[in-house]
Amino acid sequence: MKKNHGLKNYTFIVIVFAISIIVIGISASYSFFTINFDGSKTVPENQAPQFKVTSTLETASAIDAAQLALINGANYKTEAEKVNFSVTNSTESQVKAKYTISLEEMSISKNLVSKYFKWALVVNDGAEGNRVFTGDFTDSSISSEGNNDTTLVTGLSKVLIDDDNALLLDIGKTDSLTFYIWLENDDSVDQLYLTNGNFSGKLSMNAIPTD
Repeated sequence: MKKNHGLKNYTFIVIVFAISIIVIGISASYSFFTINFDGSKTVPENQAPQFKVTSTLETASAIDAAQLALINGANYKTEAEKVNFSVTNSTESQVKAKYTISLEEMSISKNLVSKYFKWALVVNDGAEGNRVFTGDFTDSSISSEGNNDTTLVTGLSKVLIDDDNALLLDIGKTDSLTFYIWLENDDSVDQLYLTNGNFSGKLSMNAIPTD
């Protein structure tokens, strides 16, 4: 942010900000899922196998930040607001799981439809095979960059992990995930238009069985 506004040294971004945590997409019925398990003694041929995926999203603490500071994007793991949760494919399952993550029931004010409003989803941080998904909240159909209009747009959704990048979870395995969200500082830009914005959304996990 440009220093001539005298706001560089303290938190000034006042945002009504809450991430509500809820599991939306785990289906209870798999009547359309059939597969031939040749040689299997536990799952009859052409019968839907048992499938049980759970997540701690239902009990995870929600992000609730009345003030969100501009940070250096390289430091998001230590400075950004975050939610930790896990996804487990139970030992009771008889098939692997494939799952995606999205933000549902999302509301955002037009001034926060910005490349500086960013998110990251880190899967199994520090472990072998860890994955990192990142993005921002730009959307040319809603608003252009630099708009200081705080009008709220509701009923939106954003895919964080899409079908093409769905995560595979073996029987009895657990993935640990952290969702980060932050406003990224840019010293070359006047970012005052990001003030007094409003954002909310619900994290959603959708899991399906796979062989």
